[in-house]
Amino acid sequence: MASADAPSPWSEDDLAEFHRIVLWALLRCVSPPPGAEEHCSGRPVRGVLRPPGRPEHTRIVLWDGHDTATSVAYDLPLLAPDGSNVAWSAIIGMLRQLASGPGAAELAAAGPVARDGLGIPVVDAGAEASRFQEEPSYDLTDALHAAVSMVGPYAWEPEPEREELLTGFVLLDTGTVRMYMDRPQGPPGRIGLDFSLRDDAGRVREGFTGTMAAVPSLLRDDLSWARSPAEDPYCVAVYDLTHW
Repeated sequence: MASADAPSPWSEDDLAEFHRIVLWALLRCVSPPPGAEEHCSGRPVRGVLRPPGRPEHTRIVLWDGHDTATSVAYDLPLLAPDGSNVAWSAIIGMLRQLASGPGAAELAAAGPVARDGLGIPVVDAGAEASRFQEEPSYDLTDALHAAVSMVGPYAWEPEPEREELLTGFVLLDTGTVRMYMDRPQGPPGRIGLDFSLRDDAGRVREGFTGTMAAVPSLLRDDLSWARSPAEDPYCVAVYDLTHW
């Protein structure tokens, strides 16, 4: 993390925007998947807050989904040691590791614990964040969410200006996602784009910023070079971009 004494390379507005991006990304973690309520091993998100006096952090509250007394808040840095902002996918990865740690009862039994104004125990997770940055670990669902989010309209953009429209997606296997796109300015007919969720070494990919930023121009170009022989009832053509 950046030194507490060093000036932030980002403005207060920048930090607030980074926090909002994390907030929107974490909405998927507020409730367990349908049918998993009694068997979900993770802890849902109860809240996402801006910790008073800590503008370079975001505070995420986890609980068991039933009893608010089980809540624990974790302060995670929004900035990496090099001064760049931490990707929301990394914060979700950090959170997954923290969720397997001590709960509220264990923290209370270990001794006095800091609490916020709502009475929620607060843990400074800076050390855990540093360890994650040194040895990141992502789940396949992180990669799937990151890929789809990069193409779909962002919830924090009031009027997203996009020439392509995401109309659906499906995980084909443990390494490939197919995203269905409509092209208002292109040839008629919905198309499917296949992207890899893993790198050449088979590791789950952290993000897709570069690839997904190129999607609009790819859709305007002739994609015949990437035409796949796959037949799909949900689109008129499939294009294989897994090695793009």
